[in-house]
Amino acid sequence: MVTIGIELNHVVRNINKQIVRYYCKEFEPSIDAEDIDDRQNVLETFAKFKSKHEKNNFIYIDYVFEIFGCANTMERNLQVKISNWLNELENIEDDDYRIMFYSLNEEALTIQSTYFFLSKIGSRVRKVIFPKTIDEVWDECDAVVTARDEFFEKGIPSNKKVILINRPFNEKYKDKAFLNYDNLSDLIEDNDFLKKLANEE
Repeated sequence: MVTIGIELNHVVRNINKQIVRYYCKEFEPSIDAEDIDDRQNVLETFAKFKSKHEKNNFIYIDYVFEIFGCANTMERNLQVKISNWLNELENIEDDDYRIMFYSLNEEALTIQSTYFFLSKIGSRVRKVIFPKTIDEVWDECDAVVTARDEFFEKGIPSNKKVILINRPFNEKYKDKAFLNYDNLSDLIEDNDFLKKLANEE
């Protein structure tokens, strides 16, 4: 069995748009949230907090449900595409593939908000984990689909693969990824994705 772990944030769930929306509401009401590029790392480029405590309160207490639970998917109709893709994978006879979702560094209120998000999009993924470290992700997955640059900074185990969803904040790692896509829909619509994944080169 080949397990493919898909990270929720920046791949399935658009938390950046929610962060921008509620940051503008709380701190910058004169700014139109729609004018901000949410493909950037908005916590570094836009949302400026006076302290780590203020940032953590904003994200994990004051607007935790709005950010993690009420976010939209990264692309329109992505939930339908994921469900159809899961059905197709189940019908492959020669190989056995399992898709799981994961979200790093979540705890307490973010976890229950994430379950709401998953119920809202009608997720049919059978396994969801909330690992505290990247090592825990690798314990579960043979390949990961992520926009997170930490996978490259920490080092990728020799028998594992990273499929990178391209974002402005991870451009320098684009050539180090096993595969690249601009979004999860492009991966799902790539009829040769599984063949590419099986290629060891």
